[in-house]
Amino acid sequence: MMKNICKITCAVLFLLFTSSCIKSDYDAENCPGLYTITPLVPEELKQGSREVLTNANTSILYPDKLWRKTEVGPDKMLELTKGDYQAVSLKGENENVGLSGTVVTLTSDETGLINDPSDFVGGYIDFNVEGGLVDWGIINYDLPTSVQTRPLVIKVKTAGNNAALVSAITATVDGITLSRDLKDAFVEGGPQDRYAALKRGYVAYTLGEKDTDGYYTGARRLLGLDANVKQNLALTVHYQGG
Repeated sequence: MMKNICKITCAVLFLLFTSSCIKSDYDAENCPGLYTITPLVPEELKQGSREVLTNANTSILYPDKLWRKTEVGPDKMLELTKGDYQAVSLKGENENVGLSGTVVTLTSDETGLINDPSDFVGGYIDFNVEGGLVDWGIINYDLPTSVQTRPLVIKVKTAGNNAALVSAITATVDGITLSRDLKDAFVEGGPQDRYAALKRGYVAYTLGEKDTDGYYTGARRLLGLDANVKQNLALTVHYQGG
């Protein structure tokens, strides 16, 4: 009696497991396959040949053209049906960084003065799911990322009879990227050092103190330099007593 009950129970469990996608009108192409998306640490930062970027903020554009925030990683299986997808990952972005699709934009004031972004990384991939389970296995897509910001350092050294009277130096640099595609990040040792911006603005510096080498020094973190225009540096020297 117990053996018969065991046979019936095992048979029912097997049918429940295998029939989640199999119906009388079974269509293999429309049956979800099992996939993983694995964001990777930027090439220039990685410690090994392939290092997983953990705790990234990832959104996926599904075939229905809706974005969905999704937890991804080598151990996070996704059931995806046939169609075209796009996956975008960011990590380390601050409140001055906005993302729309694959376009990153920084906050700025009405004059175009850009607020500093954080030292964040990001990237995206486009991929196609052909549909159906492949030998009941799992297909992985790696999502490479890049360092998205770089510091621009200005160093000024004064000389001459009035150098001791200098209290501070202020500066602006225009032609700075305000908005661009994630793929257009400057990559150390990459093919080019600047890309065309979708929008541009400027950054401001206050160089109030000298460093140990006697330079008035300041730094701003940038999305990039707009390749469409030249960058212009304007310096203003402030003297003691106005």
